[in-house]
Amino acid sequence: MKAVTLLLAAAAFGAHANHDEHESHSHGAHEHGHGHLNLVVDGNQLMIELQAPAADLVGFEHAAKSDEEKAQYAKAVARLQQPDALFRFDPAAGCKLTQQELQAAKEDHDHDHDHDHDHDHDKAASDKHEDHHDHDEAGHADMGAMYTYTCATPAKLTGLEATLFSVYPSLEKLSVQGILPTGQTAGELTPSANKLSW
Repeated sequence: MKAVTLLLAAAAFGAHANHDEHESHSHGAHEHGHGHLNLVVDGNQLMIELQAPAADLVGFEHAAKSDEEKAQYAKAVARLQQPDALFRFDPAAGCKLTQQELQAAKEDHDHDHDHDHDHDHDKAASDKHEDHHDHDEAGHADMGAMYTYTCATPAKLTGLEATLFSVYPSLEKLSVQGILPTGQTAGELTPSANKLSW
């Protein structure tokens, strides 16, 4: 699957860029209201990877504890399992969802984070104290999904509309990276400019 390789390459590029941003303390890798959309069009396949802060997709980033939080988390997972409510394509392209994979925030994330932090904190308490606060602000959980579509008429697939802004109102922008038949693309989608054409 050439498309899988291409999507992974695009995602790795995005992760590397975000890592560099994090190293320079700009915290670009995790910003509430800001998600990431990677896409690849290869032959008759369209692959989309969505990543966003759990705060925007669920409403919180810690492990669900109460029954109300568990229900809210389940609702967020159910929304991610319905990509037709998140993205629209030209119906003439005949794109059908053939595979999806959720990348849900782990419910034990906070426990693992605290354990790792305590270990680091014990090593160099005074040096790491300030880093701990920076990490808490930037190291929250992300959540997302990967969707694969097979399109009957891929020549008619000339763009997408990100309708997820109405589903996730706290999401203010999506940084887009893509590998298309015409080359690479990058851009930004917002609630008022939610269409990407190629």
